[in-house]
Amino acid sequence: MSGLRRFSLAPLPHTGLFGVFLGVHAVGDALHVLHTGVGCKGKTQRQLVDHDLGREAHPQVGWTELAEEDLIRDVAARLREAVPDLQRRRRAAALFVTASAAVELTSTDLAAETARLQAEVGVPVVWLPGVATAPDLYAGYGAVVRALVERVDWHRPPADREATTHPLVSLVGYLFHRYEHEQTANLAEMSRLVEGLGARLGPTFLAGESFDTLQRAQSARLVVRLPYAGVDADDLGVLTSRPVCAAGLPLGLRATGAWLRGVGAALGVASGRVEALVSAREERAAPRLSFARRCLGGQRLAILADTPLAAGWVLLAQELGLDIPLVALLDRSLGGEASLRAQVAAAGGALSPGTRVVESPTLLELRDLAGAPGAAAAFDLVVRPDLSLADTAWADLPTLETGFPATHKHFVFPLPELGYNGAVALAQRLLDAVGGRY
Repeated sequence: MSGLRRFSLAPLPHTGLFGVFLGVHAVGDALHVLHTGVGCKGKTQRQLVDHDLGREAHPQVGWTELAEEDLIRDVAARLREAVPDLQRRRRAAALFVTASAAVELTSTDLAAETARLQAEVGVPVVWLPGVATAPDLYAGYGAVVRALVERVDWHRPPADREATTHPLVSLVGYLFHRYEHEQTANLAEMSRLVEGLGARLGPTFLAGESFDTLQRAQSARLVVRLPYAGVDADDLGVLTSRPVCAAGLPLGLRATGAWLRGVGAALGVASGRVEALVSAREERAAPRLSFARRCLGGQRLAILADTPLAAGWVLLAQELGLDIPLVALLDRSLGGEASLRAQVAAAGGALSPGTRVVESPTLLELRDLAGAPGAAAAFDLVVRPDLSLADTAWADLPTLETGFPATHKHFVFPLPELGYNGAVALAQRLLDAVGGRY
């Protein structure tokens, strides 16, 4: 049976194709074209529609609706018809084309077809191969990020007059999964961190910005690689011809301090200035976190998240005095336990010997990790996305819903998760979860 485990349903069953859908949704004026047959399109879209109440997802996706006979006669014919028609109706700034695994197995040269279509429609038409068989949504999202970075003319010299006194920093690999106000707040926090170092936040891959805005990243003096970039730091340096600083998520005090130190060093900011900034920001947040620690200390927290997000939560939980019996990593492409430990260590932390790490559990395995319904609870609270955990012990635990998908938690107020203000805001949300009052 162990050989069949890879065919088991995952807690996050979204494929690379959905990751492309998510990534294109994070570009303000792009369009995702799926070269595939007629299928359950509405079911696929609903997974983002229910998650993102800030912006309708349907206008940024289209299908060629390939018929079975097209696979025999001419696999590319429907693509040649659909792309110009979709572009006439949608007026996208760029189109990203993917295909089902069955279409790609025909070995049709879709790269050549998309190149011809680009000449016809007059806007970039980007072919993304292999995403139908990618291990998870993060791989598909990363493919969109990389393709967008490759479209920037990095060989043009920066034309920004303020580049010397206030250099521009571009983030590559931010996971922008909806147009709600926790995302607005997170990006404001990232901008605040960069400005504290005397720089300015430029285009972010991805943050809901337009395709044209992303092209202006060529003015950046420094590129900061975040964990969802889909490309490692060395390759990103080759692509951009810019210095690249690899950084984790600034979630919690230690992670945010490490982020500032790393980016500050890459910008050439004096270490004394960075330390003064870190000390001042921590001094402001520490009393509020100390208050939360008095209420949360000793509680048993289970963390169910993708690897980079889990690393941030481990660090913040330790700062709040929480015990962490379990970390379940929901992704398949972001490095697993080794990466989790490395990201925690990079911020000066370490996993407790009592923390169990489970990589990529199946849905059935995850449902069992909380114990039997009605039995003594293994945890006091949990941080997780909205997963298929009804009728399990997970459903009875105080829950902070975060990440993707989050169909029960939505934001009309800009409440951050990242940076120093994000640490305080998440402490408040944990207190609300434990207290059961909102």
